[in-house]
Amino acid sequence: MANKRKSTGHYSPYFKKQKNEEVDLPELEDNIAKDLRVLFVGINPGIMSSTRGHHFAGPTNHFWPCLSESGLVDKVLSYKDDQTLPEIYQLGITSLTARPTRSASDLTKAEQKAGIPVLNQKIRKYRPKVVCFVGKGIYEIYMGEKCKSLGLQPNTIKWDNGKGASKIFVMPSTSGIVSSYQKSDKLRFFKELAGLVEQIS
Repeated sequence: MANKRKSTGHYSPYFKKQKNEEVDLPELEDNIAKDLRVLFVGINPGIMSSTRGHHFAGPTNHFWPCLSESGLVDKVLSYKDDQTLPEIYQLGITSLTARPTRSASDLTKAEQKAGIPVLNQKIRKYRPKVVCFVGKGIYEIYMGEKCKSLGLQPNTIKWDNGKGASKIFVMPSTSGIVSSYQKSDKLRFFKELAGLVEQIS
């Protein structure tokens, strides 16, 4: 199920060739459906993702290469495949904050916190087995506390039917800007996530 893209009504700088121009950046669709194996949660779409209309579409982002090698999917995927994830692989993608920006640091704290109840509503309604925060900073915003360690967390998110809860998994940001974790490090967490999904499926 995909939500229709819409304009944010906010204006942000575009690429260098349009340095002095302002453009209206459209929000991205949620790639989501009920009973997913994993719902990946990013902080917000970047300019490249907004422009291309797909999640994690930046050329240096490690999300798609790592997902392709993780064992969660059976072939090499790219950002162009994001809309097929829910139906084919029972995987989904959403963002904590819908507004696209050049950098997550351009978001205000109020914007970030405003996304929490919206995300809660999605999780409780769609009931993914695992919610994976793609970046510990996103988890810390959501939980309001420090992330002591990456990987599977002790807390869960209850569903609205009262019959279960989503496990929480935290991995490093897949952004190429994050130099503290190389692609090989990030891939290790994707594989750990795949192992968790296999255990609970």
